[in-house]
This record gives sequence, C-alpha cells and structure tokens, in this order.
Amino acid sequence: MASGMCRWFSIQQSGYRLRFHSSNLASQLWIDPHAREESLQFFRDYLKPGDRVVDVGANIGDTVLTASLIVGVDGNVIGIEAHPRTFGFLRDNLQLNHVRNVIAINSAVGAIAGTLRFSDDRRDDMNRVDGGNLQVPVERLDKLVPDDLPVNLLKVDVEGYEKFVFEGANRLLKKADCVYFEVSSIHFARFGYSTKDVLEMLVNAGFRLFRISSPASLSPITCEFDTVHFENLVALRSEVAFSSRTRWRIGA
Repeated sequence: MASGMCRWFSIQQSGYRLRFHSSNLASQLWIDPHAREESLQFFRDYLKPGDRVVDVGANIGDTVLTASLIVGVDGNVIGIEAHPRTFGFLRDNLQLNHVRNVIAINSAVGAIAGTLRFSDDRRDDMNRVDGGNLQVPVERLDKLVPDDLPVNLLKVDVEGYEKFVFEGANRLLKKADCVYFEVSSIHFARFGYSTKDVLEMLVNAGFRLFRISSPASLSPITCEFDTVHFENLVALRSEVAFSSRTRWRIGA
C-alpha cells in the first residue's frame, strides 16, 4: 500500500473481484476475503433478478457488485459515493468486473442541493460531511433518481447524515419497498439529531421498523430504539412481501 503497487492485485469475492486499492475496506478484505460475507447476506437473501437498488454511500462497491450480480440484466443498481477518490475506486471496480447494469454517481446526498465540506481521512470508509478539506457537490436523492419506477431496496450508510438523505427523498421513499440503513446515536449527535428523529421519519413514510436479531431473523422495534454502536436496521413496507422473498423469520 505504501508503494502504491497494491492496485495491481485484486481480491476474489463471491462472483466478482475488487481491486486492492489503498482503502480501509480493500485492506480488510486482502487480510480476510470473507470479512464482509455476514454483512452482505441480507442483500443476497432479499434481492431477486430484475430488482432495482439504490445504494447511498456505495464506498468501493462490494454492495453494488453483489446487487448487480443478483438483479442481472433486467435489473439495475444506482451506486452513489461522495468522496472523489473512493468514487474512483468504485468506478474502477465496476470496470474490472465489466458491469453494465450499474449507474455510478459521484455526489453527496442531502436535504438541499449545493456543496458540502467533506473529510479526507485515511480511514476512507469513515469519511463524512464534517467541514473537512474537500468540497463536494450535494444533491437531493429525489433529483438523482428522478423517475417514478419502484425501488425494491434503498440502502443508506452515510456516517450520521442519514436524516438529511431521507429529508431529500420524500418521493423515493414512497416508491421504496425496503430501506436498509445504519444508525448510531454518536454519529447522529454530531449533526444535532437523535435516532428517534430518523425512525419517526420512516414510520411516517409508511414503514415498519426492524433490527436483525439473528441470522435470517428480524425483530420489530419502535421509534424509541437507540444504540451508541453502529447497527444496520431494516424498514419494510410489507412484511408479507419480505417474508415471501427471503423466508426470513419475523418476530412478533
């Protein structure tokens, strides 16, 4: 990594390869190629051929490529990444795998259009809106995905900026079946809001809330749920449709 020669190597994943770029995620996978298997299992169980996926905070593309393989030529994936260097890694990984069903967008996502100051931390998977040295464009998700086609899965992982992503996605949320999103009260506090604020937004948009309680199992939660640790939650439009897709168990 210090010499830059790592980019000449690739890391085999389930059905695709990732370039060994100088990034945190690529480094973890170089050490342990199976490090992301548990995290990606939800997407493998949920997605079907022909689905449409929107990934906000796509990083170097492991979720995008996993989704791309499953949805196939009749589906499509929109991968959105704010950091310009990380976006370059994402685009390179798409080219490495000769992907044709992914649209990659280099932009931050928020409540209003404009520009934002973005961090440029060495731990690139932790870069976020924070008044840092980089200036990046920001756009509303409703503008980046302007059509009225249904979205089977919306994934959001933006290091604490989730509330503002949802504020700019009123129309997209109405046509989304499932939202997979990260929460952490520590991250949210940096931007002056709480986990409850995010959860109430999704409930008001017609979703029911769940946490992944064990492999292949969801447990319902209320808007009072909170955690200081990073945790991915799931918001569902229809529990019946989700169960039919995944055969996951949904607790009472």
